[in-house]
Amino acid sequence: MEENKVKQTYYNPSVTPKVTIALVAVNVILFVIEYNFLKIGDLWSRFGIGWNLILRNEWYRLFTAMFTHASIAHLGSNMIALYGVGMYLEEKFGSKRFLIYYMLCGILGELLGCFLGNNILNLNYISAGASGAVFGLFGVLIILSLRRQMFRIPFIRILLFIALSTADALTETGIDIFGHAGGFAVGIVIGLIYSFTTGKKAREE
Repeated sequence: MEENKVKQTYYNPSVTPKVTIALVAVNVILFVIEYNFLKIGDLWSRFGIGWNLILRNEWYRLFTAMFTHASIAHLGSNMIALYGVGMYLEEKFGSKRFLIYYMLCGILGELLGCFLGNNILNLNYISAGASGAVFGLFGVLIILSLRRQMFRIPFIRILLFIALSTADALTETGIDIFGHAGGFAVGIVIGLIYSFTTGKKAREE
């Protein structure tokens, strides 16, 4: 298949990223509800994730932590970055596969981040936010871009999305670096698996 045909197949700006928009909307709505009815400390204790909480079999936190944010800056940077990367990947994968990858990056990234923080550096903390899932999408996008299975995405734009997603780390304390790294690592793995299986077949057709 010629490169220009692959570009048309993999990127059509007329397609609306419905799942991406829905994820942003859900995060914003939940933040408004949480911010008005609960204190930040209550949010963390009720919905945040930590290794000790996992050991207590509170597995639901792997899901709720992805939709809990500490501030408007925390929420805003994550949601802008999510939309920026989501509009490419949702069109590439389709809405269903994109949602699956997003959830995998978030949940597995949180697990990996909690494990690393607790068992390697003996850090016992509670974290929350969509950063792990978003960084996972960055990992997927970077792999597909380097493998030339994703087109019409200036690499500088990817770097800007990453910078935006980490902007809250420059203004706030207590950023879960391990959660970011865990999500990114999961995204790299997902990107490699897709690239050498489904992505390779799509490129050869």
